[in-house]
Amino acid sequence: MNHLAVDIGANGGTVFTGEIEPNRMDITEVHRFDNHPVERNGRYVWDVTDLLTDIEEGLSAAASSLDGIDTVGIDTWGLDFGLLNDGELLCDPYSYRDPEVSATRDDIIDAVGKRELFEATGLNHWNTPNTLWQYHALARNEPDLLADADRLLMMPQLLTYLLGGEAVTDVTVASTSQMLDPGQRSWNTALLDRLSLPTEPLPPLCEPGSTVGTVDAEILSSEPTLVLPASHDTAAAVAGMPLSENAAFLSTGSWFILGVVSPRPDRSAAAYEAGVSNELGVDDTVRLLKNINGFFLLEECRLAWDRDGGVTSYEELLTAAEDAPAHASIVDPDAEAFSIDESMPEQIADYCRATDQRVPESEGETVRCLLDSLAATAALTLEGIAAATGRTPETLHVGGGGVRNELFCQLLADATGLVVRAGPTEATATGNLLTQAVAAGSLPDLETGRRLVESTMEISTYEPAAAKGWDEAMEKLRALRSSS
Repeated sequence: MNHLAVDIGANGGTVFTGEIEPNRMDITEVHRFDNHPVERNGRYVWDVTDLLTDIEEGLSAAASSLDGIDTVGIDTWGLDFGLLNDGELLCDPYSYRDPEVSATRDDIIDAVGKRELFEATGLNHWNTPNTLWQYHALARNEPDLLADADRLLMMPQLLTYLLGGEAVTDVTVASTSQMLDPGQRSWNTALLDRLSLPTEPLPPLCEPGSTVGTVDAEILSSEPTLVLPASHDTAAAVAGMPLSENAAFLSTGSWFILGVVSPRPDRSAAAYEAGVSNELGVDDTVRLLKNINGFFLLEECRLAWDRDGGVTSYEELLTAAEDAPAHASIVDPDAEAFSIDESMPEQIADYCRATDQRVPESEGETVRCLLDSLAATAALTLEGIAAATGRTPETLHVGGGGVRNELFCQLLADATGLVVRAGPTEATATGNLLTQAVAAGSLPDLETGRRLVESTMEISTYEPAAAKGWDEAMEKLRALRSSS
């Protein structure tokens, strides 16, 4: 059967076809497009019209290259949502990078408390503007807009709905909202009632693999079935990784998501103190994880260098970074000092200057600073997860764009002291397609699909080297975090 995955991240989207059978898998990229928050009326929003145009172009490209498309599934980042009234989108969805969506965060914490929020939702995200923050800010600052809404749809289901699907939401992306009970895998309406937030617009929840309609004939005449894959991109990425029994995962993109897979949520005091969050996965699993501000910092640097006529090609930047001094400066990627509003290279230079460190003087030194900092942050985060959950990994499996970054993968192995297995590069699209294939009967189960990934796709291995300087880098990072 032929399946089609639409994988959209905060920096771009890609459309893949997958011809999948129990002993064969052929995944092909057919369309790629840019995606960034756009500024409108002083707010950062997602241009849904442009996204739909790009998706439709991908569907058309796939239809012209295949003898039929059987299923279509969309995954995106988490957190963000659209509001509908009688089936019509009320406005372009706000981006979690928009500063205004965090305006009432402290009011939520004052009303409920961090510990109780964690126990209610399993999420420890205090620096990530999730759905609850946005929903609460809308209720306080734009009540008329919220009052007009009769349905809230997370981004992947909003796009699926606009293609012809039902107005429902998948539990994997809903679990990023801080509005879900991960043990019950249902909306936590008691929490929303306590915060005086309306529950009527919340959609029915579905598990990955649910069938939710067909693509409108006006968009694609063959009307392929719409399937909810693991529609949160991290859940899809983990589904697409051939994880060994004692492996941690790192999904790399604008955000880094680092964690381990568990059969049940962990809302213990140790998990809370370590900042571990519970997000839902396929086959009734839970991902115990932490979010790290990832390649967003690097991408913002590249945008700034492009505006200034500087070096922007990955090959040149990574070559320059490899030649730059190691551990010369370390930044905390999650520091509130880094925002979408200002030039990122200047923000990094200001941060290093303010913390009495060497200030990067070139693109290569800035990139090396970021890669060293991300590797050190991943290592420190993994230590915390292992201590809190009692699950000490033996390997670290990397998926996403970081797979192509050989320098970063080696730095990651050196910093963590773990064997790093990297691949597939398009882990998210792979997991999306595998979930569809199981739903359609192309595969008997997900594990069969993961074995296919292991046997048919390139997985690179990086052994940790006895590189000097990581202990000092980790201590520097700890100090930076403790002083913030």
